[in-house]
Amino acid sequence: MGTVLKCRVGAEWINKFHNDACKQNNLSYRDDHAKDFCNKMKNKGHTKVFCFGNDNAWERDFRHPDYGGNSLNYLDNVHFCFYSDHGGNWGNTMHIAFAVKKDKCLGSSSEWKLGVKMLKWFVLDCCQCVLNVNSSHICAVWFPPAYGVHMIFGFIGNGTDGWWTRNVGADFGEDAAKGNKLSNAWLDAAYSYWADDDAIAMAYGATQSEAKNRRDNETVNYRDWDVTSSRWLAWKYRR
Repeated sequence: MGTVLKCRVGAEWINKFHNDACKQNNLSYRDDHAKDFCNKMKNKGHTKVFCFGNDNAWERDFRHPDYGGNSLNYLDNVHFCFYSDHGGNWGNTMHIAFAVKKDKCLGSSSEWKLGVKMLKWFVLDCCQCVLNVNSSHICAVWFPPAYGVHMIFGFIGNGTDGWWTRNVGADFGEDAAKGNKLSNAWLDAAYSYWADDDAIAMAYGATQSEAKNRRDNETVNYRDWDVTSSRWLAWKYRR
């Protein structure tokens, strides 16, 4: 396949919650998803920068400093970030859950600036990255937090925490690390007929043709081709 550009990789995951203000239902396989993704990338020569789990995964790591967060040292200090836990989408805003309040129990995409420093690809391995495939909804959710990020990966509606989908992170990481097309790699890894998991990959561009090209062809070798303006979104999904 030739030369594959190397990436900085980070992940955060939560399986166990406490009986307090941040309480959510416990999960079982989020560590497998996130750790396996990072390790598959690392095994192919990419740099694993962080992989924080449970009480060490913090909301402030995703929130931009303009809102009092620390994202420039974590989420936006890697090229590829993989989040695996509970997620919810309401008010056309993406929310992600954390087990400890540092500084909040829920992260909100209204306080993210994805790609303002380094982030190119963001995986939301959780429920409700989008609720449907209506363009008005997808654009309302994912245009506001885009500041240079190339692609977002997630689920349409809910995703499953189960042994039969435990290889999502490993499968996606293996393909991404080798330089395979990222949209296809995510759909292949995340879609499950049996679990009713519907996967979606979204790509940004300054023009419609750029967004479509990234959607259909982007690999990690697009790392240094910046999205200079997030004016367009193109997506593909499997359901």
